Amino acid sequence: MIVEYESKDTPVHSLDPRAKIVWLLAVVLISVIWSDPVYLAGLAATVVVFGAVAGFPWGKLKGLAAFLIVVTAVITLAQGVTYTPAVAHLSAPGRVLFHLIPSWVPGVGPALPVRLGGFLYGIGMTFKVFTVLVAVAVLGYVASPSEIVQLIARVPRMPYQVGFIVSTAWKFVPVIQLQIRSLMDAHKSRGVELERGSFTERLRKTSRVVSPLFANALFMADTLALAMESRAFGSSRRFTFLRPYRFKPLDYVVTLVCLGAAAASIVGLAVRRLGAL
Repeated sequence: MIVEYESKDTPVHSLDPRAKIVWLLAVVLISVIWSDPVYLAGLAATVVVFGAVAGFPWGKLKGLAAFLIVVTAVITLAQGVTYTPAVAHLSAPGRVLFHLIPSWVPGVGPALPVRLGGFLYGIGMTFKVFTVLVAVAVLGYVASPSEIVQLIARVPRMPYQVGFIVSTAWKFVPVIQLQIRSLMDAHKSRGVELERGSFTERLRKTSRVVSPLFANALFMADTLALAMESRAFGSSRRFTFLRPYRFKPLDYVVTLVCLGAAAASIVGLAVRRLGAL
């Protein structure tokens, strides 16, 4: 989930892009090694606070919120039915909370028991998905594509074309999303009900959006190729950077805190099983 970059005067926007990348990598690493939903909820709260300091437009994540509701239900129930981990701080992780098929269903229930350990593990998996998706969205909002390109271009022996590809894909995602909404609104204004009908009917209606979207994408790609040729892209491997990056005191603080938190989470998990379910 990528939210389009906006230039704002906030402490997060003013950070060095390397500090922003370190923050994202630390969040992803900690979310991977932790499995306790309480710890993961705390990590998700720090991501929300980080986005709030950056003035993140939470209204743009309405679609993500609806997606997470479905993911939460599916993951939590699936893990509760199929998995019972050895939970250290629970005396009976295999205790049945409820059945997906209740006892009042004749001839079938009760069936598919949801157990406590798997249920908690599923909630933890949901927090993992939520944390990573929101962190990526916040990074896209506070880090401009040019900053990401410069970071990639500064990697030793990294072809500069890689940075251009990343930048182009980063910029095209919001444009494509806007075009999809515009095309769907245009069809709805003509009386086309895209959400109704059988699966085949909805697929046929959606093809009316895909065809012009594909044509527009090809047109934008052709225009981009012409612009690249007119500016002699690829004729020289020698290039300069418009803005040099230098760490400020706040960048050092954020970087050290993120690296320290990642190291502490690894040591705590290995020594005291902190963050483990």
